Formats: sequence, C-alpha cells, structure tokens
Amino acid sequence: DRLQASANTVIEPLQRFMTRNTDPDVIAHLLDNTQRMWPKDMADQASKSDLLLAVPAFVLSELQAGFQIGFLIYIPFIVIDLIDSNLLLALGMQIVFPMTISLPFKLLLFES
Repeated sequence: DRLQASANTVIEPLQRFMTRNTDPDVIAHLLDNTQRMWPKDMADQASKSDLLLAVPAFVLSELQAGFQIGFLIYIPFIVIDLIDSNLLLALGMQIVFPMTISLPFKLLLFES
C-alpha cells in the first residue's frame, strides 16, 4: 500500500516533466498511431497526458535531439576532411595520408 502511494506521488511530477520536455509533434504522432492500432475502447481513453504515451514520446524526443546534436558536431569534422583531401590532391600530394594533415586541425577545432 505504501509502495503504491509512493509511486503515485512520484508519477505526477515525472509525467509533468516528460510532457513539458517532449516535442508536441511526437506526442501527436503517437496519439494518431494509438487511434489506428489500439483496440477501440483503449484508443478512446488515450490522451496526450497519458503515461503510456508520455514515456515513449519523451524517449523519442530525447533520441531525436541527441542525433541532431551529434550530427551538428560531426559536420565540421567532415568539412575539414573534405577540404584537406581536396587540397592534397590539388597540390599533387597523393602519397601523403590526409589524416596526418587533418588531425591537428580537428584537435584545434575540438579544443577551441
């Protein structure tokens, strides 16, 4: 009985946090999918503040944000590799390994 009371007091702030930090488009998409895939009686009871939708929507939103941040961090390193490779080929230095030239620039970019 005490465990269920403790769980009920924890679930409400956790649910508010998850719904506040979730992309509304993800919640809307999951809600549309529940209307299509769940049985009729369960789909009618589903709402945006439902914990069964809040948890996966929060996880998907966090994963989406993480991939976006990772991609934005990765872009400058790819640009350095492309510029370095093109410069070495333009100068006729096919024997020089591009990583030996681009690594110091990547370290400077990462450290600054």
